[in-house]
Amino acid sequence: MKTYTTMDAIGDIFVIYGIVIVVSMLVAVVIRGIVWALSRNPTQTAKAPAKPAPVVQPVVAGVPQEHLAVITATIAAMLGAHRIVHIETPGRGYSWTAEARTVHHTSHTPHKS
Repeated sequence: MKTYTTMDAIGDIFVIYGIVIVVSMLVAVVIRGIVWALSRNPTQTAKAPAKPAPVVQPVVAGVPQEHLAVITATIAAMLGAHRIVHIETPGRGYSWTAEARTVHHTSHTPHKS
């Protein structure tokens, strides 16, 4: 009777690993085929060239251009080159989110034992 050695076990591991690779590749090919078959549209003709995205100019209601220039200059002087993405007057009902953020952020601070 032959004994099952470590080399036999390592050989079996490589065989099983190879079988798993082959099966997973076959499954990936089948899934790719299904996706390709379902994505085909028989009524679809040649695609028209994509239109360039329109250039959107920022519209800031109620904030004078002089104030924007001052805010931009201040940020550039203090922090370096930044771009202002959005400016609006503070609305009502946002204080609870600010409070929740404050509590959450302060919960991460280490405490002295």
